[in-house]
Amino acid sequence: MFCSSIAYAVSSACVRFLADDFSIFQLVLFRTAIGTMVMLPWLFSSGLGVLRTKRWKLYLFRACTVYVSNLTWFYALSRMNLAEATALSFLMPLVAALILAIWLREKLGWERLFAIALGFLGAVLIIRPGFIEVGSEIYAVMFTVLMYGSATAIIRALTLTENPNVVVFYMFFLNLPLALGPGVMTWSTPQAADLPVILLFGLASWVAQVFMTRSLACGEAAVVFPAFYFQLPATALLGFALFGQIPSLWIVPGAILIIGGSYFSVWSENRRRQSVS
Repeated sequence: MFCSSIAYAVSSACVRFLADDFSIFQLVLFRTAIGTMVMLPWLFSSGLGVLRTKRWKLYLFRACTVYVSNLTWFYALSRMNLAEATALSFLMPLVAALILAIWLREKLGWERLFAIALGFLGAVLIIRPGFIEVGSEIYAVMFTVLMYGSATAIIRALTLTENPNVVVFYMFFLNLPLALGPGVMTWSTPQAADLPVILLFGLASWVAQVFMTRSLACGEAAVVFPAFYFQLPATALLGFALFGQIPSLWIVPGAILIIGGSYFSVWSENRRRQSVS
C-alpha cells in the first residue's frame, strides 16, 4: 500500500503537469492504453483462459465508474491544490464502507455513522463553504469520491474470488473502448518532451492499481490502509516542489478528521467481521 500511495502521488503530479497541453479525455486514454499494454506480457504468459469470469456485471459497472471518476478527478487536479484535492479524496474509504453496508443490507451502527461524521466535518474544514468560493473543481472531487468509493467497494468484492491481476487488467482493458472515442476526438499530438511524463503517468497509474488491489486482497484493510495516507505528504511535497503550491493551514485539521474517520471506519469494520467469524 505504501508503494501504491507514492505511485498515486506521482500520477497526480503528472496530471497537473500534462493538463495544460492535453484534455482530460486524452489523459484518460493515455492511462488506459499504457496500463493495458503493460499488462499484455502477463496475459500472454498466463494464457487467455485466466480471464474467464462469471462476474461480468461487476467488471462492467466498475469500468464505467472508474472512467467517469477519472475524468472528474483529472479535472479537479488540473484546477486546484494537489494536497487539498488528495485530502478530500480520503473520504473514499468512508463512501466505500457506506456503499458496502447498503449493498449487503447491513445496519449502519454508531461506528460507521461516527466515522462518516468525522470525515464530513474534515471536508467542511478544507472546503470552508461560505468563507471561500466553492468552485466546480470541489464538486468534481466530491463526485470522484462517490465514484471511486463505489469502485473500491467493487474491488473488495471481486478480490474475494478473482485473481488480483485479472481485476487490474479488466479495469484498464474495459476502460479503453470508453476512452478511445473522446480521447481521439480531442487529440493533441504530444511533443518529444511530453513523452517521458506521459509514460511516467501511465506506469505510475498502473503501479498504483496493482499494489492497491494486491494489498486489499492479501491484507486486512485496517492493517494496510494507514500506509495509503502517506499519499498526502508525498503529494504536498510534489505540489510545492514542481508547482510552488502551498496548501491552506486548514488542510491539517481537516485531513486529520478525514483520515481519522476513514481509518476508524476500516478498523471498526475489520473488528466486526472478526467477531462474526
